[in-house]
Amino acid sequence: PAGAASTSITVAVPDEHIGAVVGRGGRTITELQQVANVRIKISDRNDYVPGTRNRKVTITGTPEAVQIAHFLVAQKVSLSVAEFAAKPQ
Repeated sequence: PAGAASTSITVAVPDEHIGAVVGRGGRTITELQQVANVRIKISDRNDYVPGTRNRKVTITGTPEAVQIAHFLVAQKVSLSVAEFAAKPQ
């Protein structure tokens, strides 16, 4: 809605799980942005949270939308972590 306050948060996502947020050909990130009505920006490859191998994922929108998108991103990442852990090494 016009005039609604815009806010943004940045969350850290381990580099090896960033694909779960982006999706094949960017499909997942596009879907997340449409469903939650937010803008999601991911830091470039090799642009990490200092001292980590975590990429910066910035979510911008209304406070409610940002909260929803953050939850959805966290869900995608935890699913990816679980799948990663279940794979035989």
